[in-house]
Amino acid sequence: MSQNVQRGPAPTPDDAWLDELERTPTRRTFRMVMRDYVTGPARLARRGASFVATTPGKLVAMMLVLTLALLAAGMAMSSSMAKRQDSLDTLVTATEPMSNSAHLLFTSLSQADTVATTGFVQPGMLTKEERALYLASLDRAVTASNDVYRGSVEADGAQDSEEIIDLVSSIQRHIPIYSALMERALVNQRMGNPVGVAYMSEASGIMREQMLDDADRLYTLTQRQVAREMARLSAPQFVPLSGLFAALIFLVAAQWWLWRTFRRRLNKGFLVATASMLVAVMWVSVSNLQLWQSGFVGFARAAEPWEQLTDARIDAQEARTDETFALLRRQSVAQSSRSFDATHEKIVDALQATNVVLAEHSERHGSEASRETEQLITSAHVALAEWRDNHTALLSAIDNGQYQEAVVLLTGQEPGDEGADSVAGEVGATAYRQLDANLQELIAISRVSTREYITASLDATRLVSGAVALLSLLAVLCIWIGIRHRIAEYL
Repeated sequence: MSQNVQRGPAPTPDDAWLDELERTPTRRTFRMVMRDYVTGPARLARRGASFVATTPGKLVAMMLVLTLALLAAGMAMSSSMAKRQDSLDTLVTATEPMSNSAHLLFTSLSQADTVATTGFVQPGMLTKEERALYLASLDRAVTASNDVYRGSVEADGAQDSEEIIDLVSSIQRHIPIYSALMERALVNQRMGNPVGVAYMSEASGIMREQMLDDADRLYTLTQRQVAREMARLSAPQFVPLSGLFAALIFLVAAQWWLWRTFRRRLNKGFLVATASMLVAVMWVSVSNLQLWQSGFVGFARAAEPWEQLTDARIDAQEARTDETFALLRRQSVAQSSRSFDATHEKIVDALQATNVVLAEHSERHGSEASRETEQLITSAHVALAEWRDNHTALLSAIDNGQYQEAVVLLTGQEPGDEGADSVAGEVGATAYRQLDANLQELIAISRVSTREYITASLDATRLVSGAVALLSLLAVLCIWIGIRHRIAEYL
């Protein structure tokens, strides 16, 4: 008889768990990966938040915020001031000389045309002095046009640079055309051919209708560019300066928190850091104030007579040319395109404005410079009065048909005396030349005064960039040295 025997489960070996691991899939799901990816940073964030909640954590967090604030404020101001200094240096070395070259180009072209046209009403050929002055004026115009072109390239980010280059190219194209026509006119004059006046009129028309218009536009653009750059570079640096003020406020707030937390005297390191940032703020504020006074107020005041004198000199040269054409064409000077009375008034206004501004410039350079300026202005007034009297006599002679007398009044030479010297004092030629020379010297003095304000603006920015950066680094070093004892108490 067979007996059914019940058997229990077979005993599992001790290493059966290894079989379970082999049956477990090794491929991780996306959910598992994301959980592990988030859990690690979250765990670190919780630990960081727990640490920041403690007093040592608050100290470290405060120090990190202060360090970033001080470095950001200092480096931002240092970078801003360094860029401003570079821009001012470009203004001194490229933009302002370009504007002066445009002024020289304008006046040289006008002077060349005035000398050449005046030579057609005097007996005989141009004198050696007049010929040399005519050629020198053209040479200066060519050189000045090249300088303007080079300045427009060197001035970084210069506005209107394309138009400036186009104007310079137009003037350079017309200079050989003008000089060729004028030389042909002079040759015909020496030969006694009346057609020389026609060539001269055509050349002068090109000069006055195209070249001088382009030069005037070029001068306006370069002047506006200098004024625009000075206004931009003289504006207070409110944004970087506000960063320094914010860093200073953070330092004061941190010292107040340290005093409330530890109930101890003020931290020496923080006090030195506060003093460093205070020095940086004061240094930058004074520099911005000096920059604004020199670059905005002073420059605008000094540039006004320079512009007025330049315009007055150009108008005087064109008025002189109008007198010449009035005599050649036997027409009244009163019918010329530019009124002599308006020119006279403009010159008087320019001299009055110059007298006020250049007096301040002369005071800074001593009594000798002041006397020189006063003598130039007085001489210009006298020459202008003599020219006005001569112009009235010239107008009367032309209206009465006394053309030989008009030639004497205009050129200072008696009929038949070829190459005779000018009669000093009473003749319009002498009075005009004296006035033109005085205006030229006053323009040179005015330009020196203008550049002094630009240089003063550049000097106001020197050392500021490096000083602010060093003071910011010193402040960061001081706060860490000052706080080390408080942190060491928890280690």
